[in-house]
Parts: sequence; C-alpha cells; structure tokens
Amino acid sequence: MSFQNLAPTWATQPLSDPALATDVVDLMVSLGERRRGTFTAVLCDHDDRYIATVAIDLPSEFEHLEPSLRSGDVCGSALGPIIPALRTKPGAALILALGRPGPALWPDLDAEWAEAATHICTAAEVRLLGFYIASATHIYQPTVRAPAAA
Repeated sequence: MSFQNLAPTWATQPLSDPALATDVVDLMVSLGERRRGTFTAVLCDHDDRYIATVAIDLPSEFEHLEPSLRSGDVCGSALGPIIPALRTKPGAALILALGRPGPALWPDLDAEWAEAATHICTAAEVRLLGFYIASATHIYQPTVRAPAAA
C-alpha cells in the first residue's frame, strides 16, 4: 500500500479502515520525517473522517538508534497539548504514527511506543483508531502486548 493508492475523496471516508489509514499515514509522514524522527497525530471527527494532522519532530530521540526508557514520557509529552484540544470535539478520534529511522521492524521500541500511546489514550478516554510505525521502507501496526495479570 502507499499514499498513491488514495482516492481523491479519501478525506470523506472513515479512517477506521486499517488499509486506508495505512495509506494516510504514508501520505502524512514524509520520508524526511521518518529519517529524522517524528510523532504524528491524525485527528478525526466522530465519524472517523480526517480533520487535521499535527507532526512533532523527535530527532534527539533517535540519535543513538536504540530503545529509550523515555519513550512513554516522550509520547505523553507529545500528546499533552493534543488530547485537550481533541476533547473539544465530542466523539473525535486519533490515529498516531511514529516516523522513525532504523530497521523496518524494531519490535521492542515499536511495542513500547504503541503501548504508551494506547495507555495514554485509554486513560484520557480518547478513541485511538490505530498506532502505526512508519520507517523508510515499511508502515505497520505493532502488536500491543497484553498487560500482565495481577
């Protein structure tokens, strides 16, 4: 899939469709942003249609190309101003994408970010339509590990 597959009317279609959402992530997270490191929030309305995109540069997060114990903190800081703004639109939703350098699949780091985003959105009662990783060569949804049973 790629953004080249998007129909001219893509913004009127619900982004709850993972195939469509993948193409939208490909469109919204440029190759340069993936190489540099960005966190992108695609804001959607109550019908899961596109409203706007916010991209936040994270280049220092990827200087050493290794998982960071701060991923949850960085994710929370990036979502800090977005969540209150999204709450002004009842029923609004998010698609989140981590554009990052490095290998196409980086299971530990990717899961760390996906879990942090899922936890933050759940706690804030914000609908998360999907969390995506956008590397230079691949876009995918990492598996979110189930929390350990108490």
